[in-house]
Amino acid sequence: MKRYGNYTRKEETLDSRLVIIAAEGECTEKIYFEALRGYAHNSRVHIKILERDEENKHNSSPEYVLGQLTQYKSENPIEQDDELWLVIDKDRWTDKSIRIVAQHCAQDPIYHLALSNPCFELWLILHKLDVSLESEEEKAKMFENKKSGRNGDTYLKRKVRALLGSYSEAHYAADQLVIHVADAITHAEALDGHKRARWPQGLGTRVYKLAQSILPKS
Repeated sequence: MKRYGNYTRKEETLDSRLVIIAAEGECTEKIYFEALRGYAHNSRVHIKILERDEENKHNSSPEYVLGQLTQYKSENPIEQDDELWLVIDKDRWTDKSIRIVAQHCAQDPIYHLALSNPCFELWLILHKLDVSLESEEEKAKMFENKKSGRNGDTYLKRKVRALLGSYSEAHYAADQLVIHVADAITHAEALDGHKRARWPQGLGTRVYKLAQSILPKS
């Protein structure tokens, strides 16, 4: 057997891959990928979602998220087909900050960047809505993602809430979304007009590439 942190790869599943995820958000992404793991039920992929310690609970910079993966890699045996995924947003960070982690991913093929522009809520919305078919005015509002309302929620958070009935970063019905993950992948690809760019320069998300890696191959 081979041990990977708290995961032991058994001899009969030595051909399984590890997909290690480090995310910017403290709860939202974890909730989603735990639901996707259950829905995918892919015995050939073991998903581990890294958590931040109490001292770094609110440290969500792209460099720190990358550092989580780098530390995991240094402390655990990683095989050639395993994957380390950074799940981050563009909205709060400068191009320079994103460029640093994107360059690292480009230089080491085991690292992958799943950036959402402006944020992860766009990926959630794509499970229910083909955003590429929305009006240019609506897409501009989504990309600008302004805060408004009594709680100061962003436009995309309010949109997720309208689609699901309720939504907060720490609690939402991800199981209602993951059953539509195939639609989300199709919708996200339709938005991704510049696939050779290291991250979506306009409204878009590369989380679909991570979802494709997790789901069983047909």
